[in-house]
Amino acid sequence: MATIKIVLRKDKMSKKTNKAPLYIRITQNRKSKFISLGIKIEPKYWNEDKSLIKKGAINYKEINAYILQKRAEIERTSLDLDSRLTGVTSEKIKDKIKRKEILDFFSYSEKKLEELKTGLTYSTYSEYKVRLGKFKKFCEGKKLYFDEVNLDLLYKYDKYQYEVLKNKPYTVINNIKLIKTMVNYALFDNIEGADISIFKKHKIKKVQSKIKYLTEEQLKQVIEYDRINLKKPVYLDMFIFGCYSGGLRFSDIIDLKWNNYFEEDCKIVKLIKKTKRTHKIKLPNTANEIILKYKTEGTSQDDYIFPALKYIAEEKITEKIRNNRIREHNHYANTLLKIVAKDIDLPFNLTFHTSRHTFATIALKKGMRIEYVSKILDHSNISTTQIYAKVIDKELDKAMEIMNDL
Repeated sequence: MATIKIVLRKDKMSKKTNKAPLYIRITQNRKSKFISLGIKIEPKYWNEDKSLIKKGAINYKEINAYILQKRAEIERTSLDLDSRLTGVTSEKIKDKIKRKEILDFFSYSEKKLEELKTGLTYSTYSEYKVRLGKFKKFCEGKKLYFDEVNLDLLYKYDKYQYEVLKNKPYTVINNIKLIKTMVNYALFDNIEGADISIFKKHKIKKVQSKIKYLTEEQLKQVIEYDRINLKKPVYLDMFIFGCYSGGLRFSDIIDLKWNNYFEEDCKIVKLIKKTKRTHKIKLPNTANEIILKYKTEGTSQDDYIFPALKYIAEEKITEKIRNNRIREHNHYANTLLKIVAKDIDLPFNLTFHTSRHTFATIALKKGMRIEYVSKILDHSNISTTQIYAKVIDKELDKAMEIMNDL
């Protein structure tokens, strides 16, 4: 624990008044920091042994009471920091005393998320909140100071996710990424104890999930699938459209309006929700034909192309409600696709995201340059697109096995 002492700084004595200031001296690990008490007295009234003002000085009783109170507060602060943090320094104690708040991880992260909210999609913001809540639950809701976010804690959290939550490696990695992001922001904001270096030492075994996609033959089966008895065939049309339209995500396809479609050029121009970048693509024939199925004489530019969502003026709906509705429709679509996969005997379940994988793999097989595929998928880094190239390479390797029979 730090040593706390009230001292008279004669080295700062005023020549005009012949008075010297009183300071609190905090010593920890042989290093001292000083905090002014805002009191100046003549040295003859200072009792060095008792660290109090002698009788005879003006208001000595009131000043001594104040000195004792401040000393007790500082000692409590020092004890509190020692009980919670490692590596407590005299400077850290001084900062705490001077009301420079040492924010805990969760208070800081929750505040930072609200600051970032306007720059994130609602779904991303919600996902971050869920990840933060998961980590907070692991820490049992207790305050966690940045000094305590260390390698040992990260590995314990890994174990908790795998063994208790049964999370997969991809989920574990994303949960850790959020912690790293918040520590990085804290470092930038000069928050005490933030240490980004621990994440270089923290290792998670990365397992590449198997990409599920349709071959050209399987895609034709889906297109030919009998949709007459389906209550909502629009979802299957949206899925097929996604396979041909550059792998647009469900949230972007369901949100397409007629003002995003330029019939003469057969083009879609759309601001992508996830990346906030404008997506411009010329539609191939099949995708264009699907869109034109839904065009009627009474179609308004503000109407959705695929009649799953109903048009509601933007000022009458919150982003939260809007995203909840999109998630509901995504669930309906995946339920239908599961039925389709079963009916045509696919070796795996279909989800809407399969359309994105299908576009990428077929485009590469057909000879589209990987740079173009990356651009169309709106990947920020071509290395993300290369996972599809690896899938094609594996297929080619397997195809060459036929030569073993010669």
